[in-house]
Amino acid sequence: MRPILAAAVVIAASSFFVVSPALADQHAPSVTSAKIATPWSSDAPLRAAVDEMAQMLRAVGHDLQQNQRTEAQYDALAEWMLKRLAAFPTTHADRNAAIALSEIKKDLSDGADIMTHATHLPARRLGYMMAVQALNRYGKSFEHPDWTPIPL
Repeated sequence: MRPILAAAVVIAASSFFVVSPALADQHAPSVTSAKIATPWSSDAPLRAAVDEMAQMLRAVGHDLQQNQRTEAQYDALAEWMLKRLAAFPTTHADRNAAIALSEIKKDLSDGADIMTHATHLPARRLGYMMAVQALNRYGKSFEHPDWTPIPL
């Protein structure tokens, strides 16, 4: 087959399988907004652990925005986080909530790991941002009175 004809066949075949977003939405399974919008419950130990972690990340956030953190300070923050994560609650009556808590804890741990092991400061800042995003995801997923997202 000649190259031009082969290219035309590939383009035609691939466009056959592409579906417009409007058509794709017609056949997508419907999900009720109540299932998405209803946050899981949280208990006092979970809220206390999250509040403590969020308070620390908010406190160092200003330094990070000003690029005033050193490698030693990132190391200290990561060490502090890992100590707190050792007792971070991940049990919940709802199985999906327990899975979400485990994922949040893993992302916090991964963020601390990046803060410790990255070879340069901008990469260490990404570890901090990963931890902030994990806590902000918690705030969207769980009932937590007076929760305010942590700015990045």
